Amino acid sequence: MLRCIALVLSVFVVMGCGVAVVVRHVPDFYRERLNSADGPGQELFARRLVSDLSALQAAVIRAGDWEAAIDEGDINAWLATDLPRNHQQLLPDMASAPRVRLSPKRIEVGLRLGVGPLSSVAWVAAEIRLREPNQLAIVLDDVRLGGLPLPRGPVLAAMARRCRRLGVVTAVRPLDGRNVLVVYIPSTHDEGGASHWLESLAIGEGTIAVSGRTVRGGERPPAR
Repeated sequence: MLRCIALVLSVFVVMGCGVAVVVRHVPDFYRERLNSADGPGQELFARRLVSDLSALQAAVIRAGDWEAAIDEGDINAWLATDLPRNHQQLLPDMASAPRVRLSPKRIEVGLRLGVGPLSSVAWVAAEIRLREPNQLAIVLDDVRLGGLPLPRGPVLAAMARRCRRLGVVTAVRPLDGRNVLVVYIPSTHDEGGASHWLESLAIGEGTIAVSGRTVRGGERPPAR
């Protein structure tokens, strides 16, 4: 009996060690972007992101076409410098050091959960595309804690709840055998005012580009 108990305990210890090793795994994209944040010019790159977004905001409030291209390096520089200094409340509790990788039609986001030896990197890989103006479709391709796969459904539901708390309308719909989170971007128009329409979203290697139109009178613009 004692030998059986010892064997069972040994199995659990080995399993626990195996899970611990898997959970401590750090994906390559996250490690690379974490290390690049130590390079020179990060404050400058972060300010460039803020400047680009301010210019986009100024363009969006005026009638007419608008567009912008954002660099992945600028995003990660802002995440490494300005976010922890001025916007830490945007992160969940016990979360730190978020980083982003952009590749064609795909975005990977990782962040560290916990502190010190008890921490692990949680990360998601998602495909994001524009279904139609002001409608984003997000498909989770992979969700992991370190190297441990996690169920995508609960993560997608948590993302939907987060969007709803921010006042954004969402819906989870099936598409090609997978669940898709549809995010409806408000056109933010008042009666007789202006409406803003995101008409193009292109995620490339290290860049994300958007374009659209702002029209007066609260009407949806005709298709191009």
